Amino acid sequence: MVKTSPQSLHFLTHASKDAADWPFYQSMRHTNTKVTVFGNSVSLKYPRRLWLYVVGWPRLFLSGFTLAGQSIQALQPATIVTAHDHMILQAYKIRRFWSLKARRTPHRLVLHGFIFTQRSSQALNILRKIYFGTLFRGVDLIICHSNHEIPNIRTLVNTTKTSVQAVHYGIGEGDIIKAWWSDFQGGKAEPSVHSPLRILSAGRSSRDYASLANAMKLLSSGYACDIICDSYEVAPKAIEGGSVTVHRNVYGHEYTQKILAADIVMIPIAADDISAGQMVLLHALAAARPVILTKTPTSSEYIEDTALTRLVPPANPEAIASAIDDISKLLPLSTDNRNTIRRLFDDKFSDAAHGRTVYRLFSETFALE
Repeated sequence: MVKTSPQSLHFLTHASKDAADWPFYQSMRHTNTKVTVFGNSVSLKYPRRLWLYVVGWPRLFLSGFTLAGQSIQALQPATIVTAHDHMILQAYKIRRFWSLKARRTPHRLVLHGFIFTQRSSQALNILRKIYFGTLFRGVDLIICHSNHEIPNIRTLVNTTKTSVQAVHYGIGEGDIIKAWWSDFQGGKAEPSVHSPLRILSAGRSSRDYASLANAMKLLSSGYACDIICDSYEVAPKAIEGGSVTVHRNVYGHEYTQKILAADIVMIPIAADDISAGQMVLLHALAAARPVILTKTPTSSEYIEDTALTRLVPPANPEAIASAIDDISKLLPLSTDNRNTIRRLFDDKFSDAAHGRTVYRLFSETFALE
C-alpha cells in the first residue's frame, strides 16, 4: 500500500452525536492530525429482525447519506474517511460518486467494526458476498474485532490493496456506570450480595440461552437469572420459569441498572466464527462484575480464564453451573478484585483505549505523523 501523510481524519458514526463527549475522539485530540467527527444517533431497538430491515436500515442509510455530505464538504487531500458501519460506507460511496470534489480530492477510505456472519441460506450468502465484494472496492482498510475473523473477511476482498486488520472492540462506559464507579472509588457504593444471587445475561446476537437456562436448573434455589433479550426467536418462552426470567424491551438506563444490580454476568455464545457478546462483556467489566463467557476463538482474545473472568466450553450447562458456583464463593468481591476487573476495561476496552489503538493502526498503515 502506498503511504501518504494524511492531513485529517474524518469519523462518520452513529455512536455519538457530540464529539466533545466521545472518549474515542478525545483520545486523538492531542495528536498532530486534525480529527473531525460527523455523528448522529439512530435507534435500532426493534423487537423483530424484520423491523430492522424495513425501518432500521433505511434510517441508517439516510443518516449516513447526510454524514457523507458533511464529510465531503470538509474533505482535504489525503484525508482518512472512516465509516463506522457498512450502511454509512455505502452511503458515502454513492454520495462520493456524484461529488466532483470527492472524486478530485485524493483520500483514504476505512470501514471500522465489520462483522461478517454466514446465513443458513446458500443463495443469501452468495448475494451478501457479492454485495460486500462490491462495497469493498476502493476501501483501503477494513477493521474487524478479532484476528480469527480476518481470513473470512479476506475472501470478500477482491484486491490485495485492501488491508484487513483486527482491533478489539471498545465501548463507552456510560454516565450511570461512570457515576457508580466514581462512588465506588470514594467508598460510597460498595455493592452488596443479593439473596438469591443475581445472574444477568443480555443480548440477542449468537446467544445460547438454552444452555444457560439448563445450567440454572442444576443450581440450588440460591440463584436467580435475568435474561435481557427482546427476540422471541433467540430467547423463547420455553426457557422461562423457575429461576429464569426473560425481560423484553429493556434498553438504555434500565439495561445499565440491571448490569449494576447483578452479582455475576454470564454471556452464552452460540457461534464460534464471529465476534459476539463483546458489548455486554465490556459493560460488565466497566461495572467491575465477574464474568462467565463461552470460550470461542474470538472471545478468548478478549479475556483469560481466571477466577474473576471465566471461560467455559460451548453448549455446556454443567460448566456454566460450576463456574457460577465457583464465583459465588468469592462474593462479596474485595476492593482489589473489583479494581482488577475494572483495570482490564480501562487499559484495553474503554473508548479511550480503543481510540488509541485505532490511531496506532492508522499510524502504521497510513504513515500518520
